[in-house]
Amino acid sequence: MRALLLVVVLGAVLEGQPRTYTLAIGGVGSTDQESQECYFAIGQGAMLVLHPAGEPCRVARALVGKTGTLMFIVD
Repeated sequence: MRALLLVVVLGAVLEGQPRTYTLAIGGVGSTDQESQECYFAIGQGAMLVLHPAGEPCRVARALVGKTGTLMFIVD
């Protein structure tokens, strides 16, 4: 009975935690044309496409050449 209660409580706690998915790990790369169009490669497996007039695009341009992790956090 205690084990079942522990599983139920643990499940409730985990359900309340944000779910995070790592989509890509690696360097941020972009050619000059891709940077102008706001296309950015993340590692070997992902491409990030942003609106050219938006602030996220300006931030991504500053990150070219750096290494990082692209993550998605579910609301």
